[in-house]
Amino acid sequence: EASTEFGIREKNNPFLYVVLPEHLRHTELYQQVLTNSEQLVTPHDLYSTLKDILYYQPSARFSDLSFKQFQGDRWGTSFLRQFKSGERRTCKNLPIPFQYCICQYQKEKVTDAKLMQDLGLFASKGLATILSSENVTSNCEKIILGNVTKTLKFVLPHKDGALLEANLYEVTFNVAPPALGTFRILIREQPRGKFEIAAEFDRLDRYGKNGDCMKKDPLRPVCTCKKSS
Repeated sequence: EASTEFGIREKNNPFLYVVLPEHLRHTELYQQVLTNSEQLVTPHDLYSTLKDILYYQPSARFSDLSFKQFQGDRWGTSFLRQFKSGERRTCKNLPIPFQYCICQYQKEKVTDAKLMQDLGLFASKGLATILSSENVTSNCEKIILGNVTKTLKFVLPHKDGALLEANLYEVTFNVAPPALGTFRILIREQPRGKFEIAAEFDRLDRYGKNGDCMKKDPLRPVCTCKKSS
């Protein structure tokens, strides 16, 4: 359950611990891994690392530190090699979805009650659409907005200092009983007031066995299964 900002970041960015075999701990490769540990890394990089260990490093006796882009893995770079020279590893170019990005952007609290309600209604309809698109609504309690607990607006300037034309909001809301759940979602507001979902829904509270009637794992946090009579 993620009830704090730190908890949410920890939930979306699991701890990764890498231990090298003892015979590699006094090598240039070890130093390269230490250097890379100070950079943003993604599951794509972990995949490339495992691929490197299996197919490439053994023939070089784990001494090849040169940057290498593996075939079929556009985004990943092995932890055991130099990362691409001259390219900053940011959430945008790795890429890391916005809700998983650990970069801390300036946010301001939204106090406009109508805007908060409009965002909440749009978010809850978007959540319900996930179930209807999978044709499982008959198995789940109906999703409607309960209340919006918090709405934050991102303050994201352009490179030239001008503000973005589109607004980006982080909306936290509860669904109304008998459905259960506290969710967070990023919503983009275009210049003419049109809303669009900008990321995936994040379930913040525990759902336990409430979604066990769903065969697909991604639907379990969204669906509150109807109780059989």
